[in-house]
Amino acid sequence: MDEEQGKQADGISLVCSDVWFDDGTVVLQVEKTLFRVYRGVLAAQSSIFRDTFAIPQPPTQEKYDGCPLILLHDSPEDMRLFLMATHDAGYFANTPVDGIVTLSSLLRLATKYEVEHLRMRMISILTTIYPASLTAWLEREPPAGYVESTEDDFLALRLAGEQHILRILPGIYYECCSYSTTQLLETLHISLADKRKCLAIRDVFEEYWCRRIYDFLFRRPESCAEPSACGGRQLKWLEYYGLPSVAEVLGSDFDWNSWRMCTACVKAAKKSFYERRTAFWEALPTMLKLGTWEELISASVE
Repeated sequence: MDEEQGKQADGISLVCSDVWFDDGTVVLQVEKTLFRVYRGVLAAQSSIFRDTFAIPQPPTQEKYDGCPLILLHDSPEDMRLFLMATHDAGYFANTPVDGIVTLSSLLRLATKYEVEHLRMRMISILTTIYPASLTAWLEREPPAGYVESTEDDFLALRLAGEQHILRILPGIYYECCSYSTTQLLETLHISLADKRKCLAIRDVFEEYWCRRIYDFLFRRPESCAEPSACGGRQLKWLEYYGLPSVAEVLGSDFDWNSWRMCTACVKAAKKSFYERRTAFWEALPTMLKLGTWEELISASVE
């Protein structure tokens, strides 16, 4: 029933949503929006709805179009997405999760109503975007149909904390540290404590890890075949490019084609860079005072 206006319940003007099955067996009211769906479908997937439906209803139970009317305290748009996902087995095949806002809506309601398969589906998307292994991080791409936008990382940080998805926190904090001080301070999506944490850890990244990971830019191995020439190339490279930021460490590989040193220098530089990048990744959770990767993965409630 598409946008049918003027329906009344207890004197309130209601609107029937586009999630309306004419043979549905229960009507859900969320604010002023109505959804007519199947109690059996909800009960099969949600223990919360199953328990609710199991409670004997009094003869005075309010009804709408002959169906029991249940009042829920959620966002109408969140509920619309949730009901579409639970009532259409092929929903995600035809309508992929299009961004962090949709993902957040579905994850929160899947958690609230204990729809485990939907919750796991949303968490799997988050762990694809913020993986817990360095290899996966370097190869990561957003899922098909997922559109990234500004402030996604801030929204994800809040969501991860709310939902206790600890394994994605180090990657999110790392991404948040790449924002400018102004962006961090002005965002409304994370707490003041998280803003302070990002600013503090960003200083550690830049003052210690950046120079440690990129120290091959300032030194040459004893096996260097062309000390004088390589020394000059180093100075020219640094003058032109400058010291990379830590935000670049996990963003992409170093541009080795621009590092025009002798074979021995390049070999030593690559060994140093990759080893120290790995060490940075392994130390990331500890630096953030979150524990180890193993502890985060085992502690995540999934």
